[in-house]
Amino acid sequence: MDNIEDKYNAALKHIEELKQEITRLRSLLGLPINENKTVTDDQIVFHTISSAAFTTESTIGVSNVHQYSTVEDKLALYKSYFRGRDDVYPIRWSNKQGKSGYSPACANEWTSVCEKPRVKCSVCKHQGFMSLTSEVLSAHLDARQDRTIGIYPMLPDETCWFLAMDFDKHDWRQDVTAVMQLCKSHEIHSSPVYPFSDQAGRKGFRYPGYLSATCRQ
Repeated sequence: MDNIEDKYNAALKHIEELKQEITRLRSLLGLPINENKTVTDDQIVFHTISSAAFTTESTIGVSNVHQYSTVEDKLALYKSYFRGRDDVYPIRWSNKQGKSGYSPACANEWTSVCEKPRVKCSVCKHQGFMSLTSEVLSAHLDARQDRTIGIYPMLPDETCWFLAMDFDKHDWRQDVTAVMQLCKSHEIHSSPVYPFSDQAGRKGFRYPGYLSATCRQ
């Protein structure tokens, strides 16, 4: 009985910690804090910044995408946040030795003309890099399919649509807070992502238009 009571008390404590974290995050994002209001799935919306520099090709603007939205709308939202090269994309691989990594998805991989690993993909004369399509993204997001892909944010002209930063020191929460405040002051949309381990913070930034290499530096 004592064990059950201990688990119950621990659960209550964890719930309270989660409530405090939600309050802190809502405050950082400039959202209203109302503990007595229940938010339904239909009320959860994804907001993007409004700018003339964004076109219908790069973003779906202020959207109302939720769990009942069409697959096309969900993919459009996903692509508006993670936009990079669409003429090529990397796919994750792993081998029996436990090593893993990413390589460009190629239609000629392991065919008669493929010379991996002797010849690197970047200098191969038989490159058949595959385009990033909605079907590829859908498979990546489908948990039933073991097909994890990445993205090449840097465009051929050395510009990009978003940046990503890692915060992995003991004070990463304070660093994320500082960066979010800086982004807000410059009207830069930012999206913090917290891993399950809660040991580090990942933060992505999306800009209203292209960002040159000089600006990134």
